[in-house]
Amino acid sequence: MESSSIAALPRKDQSQPSANDPPPPPPAQLEVDTEKPTPSNDSTSDTTNASSTTQQLPPEYQLHEVDLTDPDMDPLEYTFRRYVPVPKAYFWETANESNQFHQNLPLRIKLWHNTIYYLGVCLKKAEAGGEIVANVLGLNSGEFDYVTSTMSEEQWARSRESSERRIGERRAKEEEKQVRMEKERVEEEVVKDVGLSSRDVL
Repeated sequence: MESSSIAALPRKDQSQPSANDPPPPPPAQLEVDTEKPTPSNDSTSDTTNASSTTQQLPPEYQLHEVDLTDPDMDPLEYTFRRYVPVPKAYFWETANESNQFHQNLPLRIKLWHNTIYYLGVCLKKAEAGGEIVANVLGLNSGEFDYVTSTMSEEQWARSRESSERRIGERRAKEEEKQVRMEKERVEEEVVKDVGLSSRDVL
């Protein structure tokens, strides 16, 4: 009985905490990374991705870019460039052993390249034919082109000299005429002044 009662009593090293004892320290808190991720510019990343994707494409798939805001561009060329895609390079120009001479190139790409190429050939031939017709009809020549086209260098020189001489004579006559008119105007004013003064004397 004594041994069981002694075992039930609390030991000195296992004493219960009293009200005067300080509170136990709080458990250590885990450090949390408070850094926020920096926002990324979606538009810039999309533009960069698009440009990198375009650069990764073979030249047969890329389009030939032109400045459509050029004020000197021909209206027909502007319309054609705006609505008809033109390849940057034709597949037969870039064919080599590394790409197996484009044997695996899709058929629609080949048709597209051939169509644009033959359209350009037809346009050049039409321009050449139109130039011939315009020259025959005299639409591209001046009024006196039938004379000046057969003149030699000496004839051109004499013609320039005579033209400059006539221009000089014409200017001299105009200046002389202006001087004469100014002189007549001054004489009329003098006559009027003399007439008024003579009336006053009478």
